[in-house]
Amino acid sequence: MEPIYITSRNNPLVISLAGLSDKKERDRAGLYIVEGFKSCEQACGLGQVEYVLLREDRTGDSAYADLVSRCGGKQVVLSTAAYQKVTQDRTPDGILFVLRAESAKLPADMTGERICILDGIQNPGNVGTILRSAAALGVDRVILHDCADVHHQKVLRATMGAYFKISISLCTDLFGLIVQLRKAGRRVIAAALSSGGLVLGRDPLYPTDCLIFGNEGHGIADTIIRVCDTTVKIPMTDKAESLNAAAAAAVLLWEQSTLEKE
Repeated sequence: MEPIYITSRNNPLVISLAGLSDKKERDRAGLYIVEGFKSCEQACGLGQVEYVLLREDRTGDSAYADLVSRCGGKQVVLSTAAYQKVTQDRTPDGILFVLRAESAKLPADMTGERICILDGIQNPGNVGTILRSAAALGVDRVILHDCADVHHQKVLRATMGAYFKISISLCTDLFGLIVQLRKAGRRVIAAALSSGGLVLGRDPLYPTDCLIFGNEGHGIADTIIRVCDTTVKIPMTDKAESLNAAAAAAVLLWEQSTLEKE
């Protein structure tokens, strides 16, 4: 298929795709943007590419041409000015994919999946970093409740392509989800500084445990903690009150992954 060439910033397609920077428009269209060669390469072959946009100065690059030929989407070459209207990257490298959003509903059966839950994490960078850590440390599914939009560019950029290697679901009823998991025999553990719970390094975290990580400032609500099996905290010196949400998640997920290998 021959690519479409667009030079004008006011082209209807350019205007429409530029609107995907807004969450409401992403939700309405069922589309989102992934930018950068490495992230696009991770998304290639998944069958979700609606459009591949290439900046005109990249048309002679063999690596970019090969990626474009493999992606399966409608090919659009944009002038530098038109590309600049669509991109959300400060230093764009000249290629982006427009992808169809998959269903983020929770599956009926999560038996056998290693799961972690994010509750109210609003910083897109933290959400993306946790997704990256989760993928690296063997988590099968990350469930988000009241978090930053998973299709926000800062989230996608922070995952470094791990977004496409892990299952991601959205949850509107966290209380109900915890009850469901516990009924299925899973231990649900809230990462919190509460006294009387588990202490990392002293008490084991098993692969079947479902860890919950909370909001950067307020943590996990007491109403949610009370319905969990217990809490877990990371022992620290008195030089800091707490860890960044993404750092705490990485530490706990790593500890959990070491038991999985034993």
